Amino acid sequence: MKKFRTSLVAGVLVLALSLTGCSSLGGAKWVAKVNGEAISLTDYNTRIADVQKAYEQQGMAFDTEQGKATLKKLQAEILNGMIGSVLVTQDVKKQGLNLDDPKVKTAEDNIKKQVGDDAAFAAWLKQQAMTEPEVKNYLALSDKVTTDVKVTDAEIKQYFDSHQDQYGGQAEQVKASHILLKTEDEAKAIIVQLQKSTNLNADFAQLAKDKSTEQGAKDSGGELGYFSAGTMIPEFEKAAFAQKVGTFSTIPVKTDVGYHVILVEDHKQAVKADFTKVKDQVASDALNNAKSLKFETYFNDLNKNAKIEYAKGYNPQDATTTPSTNTPAANTPATKP
Repeated sequence: MKKFRTSLVAGVLVLALSLTGCSSLGGAKWVAKVNGEAISLTDYNTRIADVQKAYEQQGMAFDTEQGKATLKKLQAEILNGMIGSVLVTQDVKKQGLNLDDPKVKTAEDNIKKQVGDDAAFAAWLKQQAMTEPEVKNYLALSDKVTTDVKVTDAEIKQYFDSHQDQYGGQAEQVKASHILLKTEDEAKAIIVQLQKSTNLNADFAQLAKDKSTEQGAKDSGGELGYFSAGTMIPEFEKAAFAQKVGTFSTIPVKTDVGYHVILVEDHKQAVKADFTKVKDQVASDALNNAKSLKFETYFNDLNKNAKIEYAKGYNPQDATTTPSTNTPAANTPATKP
C-alpha cells in the first residue's frame, strides 16, 4: 500500500496511510472487537474486495500459489489496519477533537493534491481500504499529538546528512558481482579459472550461473548491481569497496554464508548535496519525520493498552507472515550475498 512521506501530511500520517480503516457498521457477524467495538464481517469483506480488485488491475492473479499467499497477507494487513483505525477513532472521540478544523481540511487537501483530484482521491481511498472520515480522524489526532514537536538546527543537519539521496546527493557506491561457494578450496578453484580468462565479465557470469550456491545466481549471473555501505554483509562489503574496478578477488572472501569471489565493475564516489540550496525543504522533512515518530509512539501505546478480541480464524497471527502495521517495511537489497 502506498505511503505518502513527502509532505506535512506524510510526516504525521505514516501510520494512517499505511494502515486501513473500519466504518464500524455493526451487524451480527464480526471479525474483531476493539475495546468492545465490533468490526463487521461485511465491512471487512468489502474492503478486502476493493483492495483485491486494485491489485488485479495491476496484474496480480490471486488464483496462483503466490497470489493466494499474497491475499492472506493482505487480509491480515487490512484487519490490523481496521483495528488501528478504530483505536484512532475512539481516541478522537474521547478527546473531543474537531474533524472540521481548518488544519484538518488543509491536510486532507494536500493528500488530494498528491493523488490528483477528488475522483482520484475516492479511488485511492478504496485502494487503501479507507474512508474519508477515517483519514480525517488520523489527521486530527496526529495534529493534536504532534502540535508541540520541534527540531533543532543540529537535528535538521543530521537528517540532511543521513538522507543525501533525497536532496541530490549520492552515497559512495560499488557495482559488483559475486560467486558464492561452500568451501575455500572451491573458491580458490574458481579464482584459478578466472585467472585464465580472456573475457572476464562473460566468464565470471557463466561461472556464477554454473557454480554459485546463491539462490537466483542461475538467472542473475551473480550480479548485485550498485550498492552503498550498510546494505551488504560487512566482510563482503569491506572487500568490495577496497577492490579496484575491473578486478576480481584473488583471495576468497569469507562470510557467514560461505566463500565469495568478487568482481568489481564500477565504483562511484560520494556526491554531497548542497545544504544551503535545500535547507528549507530539509527543515520541513526533518520536522515531518519527528512528528511521524512521535505519532507512531503514541499509536503503539494505544494499541498496547487496547483490549482486542478476534473471531475464530481471523487473528492476523494465524497468517503465514503477519505484516507490520506500525512501521513501513525496511528496504533491503533484492540480491544480497
